[in-house]
Amino acid sequence: MIICSTCQHQEVVGALFCSECGAQLHNMGSLATHNIETNEIDHNDFNAPPSMRKAKLDTGSATLQILDGGQIIPLANRSEFTMGRISDEQTIMPDIDLTPYRAYEYGVSRLHAALKRKEDKLTIMDLNSSNGTYLDGFRLKPEHETPLSHGCIISLGKLRIQFLLQN
Repeated sequence: MIICSTCQHQEVVGALFCSECGAQLHNMGSLATHNIETNEIDHNDFNAPPSMRKAKLDTGSATLQILDGGQIIPLANRSEFTMGRISDEQTIMPDIDLTPYRAYEYGVSRLHAALKRKEDKLTIMDLNSSNGTYLDGFRLKPEHETPLSHGCIISLGKLRIQFLLQN
């Protein structure tokens, strides 16, 4: 867990902003580099596009964090979610409404992407959105499921969201 230095709220490891007060959790100038054990790294995953990475959803809870404001969106224990924005006279509503996060300004489609939970994995799929769905900078092929892993950055148009797993 990370403790916010501003309000003392607890956040999951990997969070960039406090979900309570919105403060940045790390001073990027003071972060020190430390050695890691390379024998635990699967070099086949190193610099691989997101579709080639291994992803496993632990028993913890999954959340989405809007990077511009730090807001946290918890994902309930459902098997599928649609993400998008609401507009006037829209008959089909997304499960995760991103309208409050300036979705229209960022180019988020009404039904932009879907998150699917299958056994121990969570995947994302672009729903033929106008401005595309990106995972860690790689554009996703429409209607193709791609695994998510802790800390990855999802971009719906220009709206950036971090995927977090809390054990």
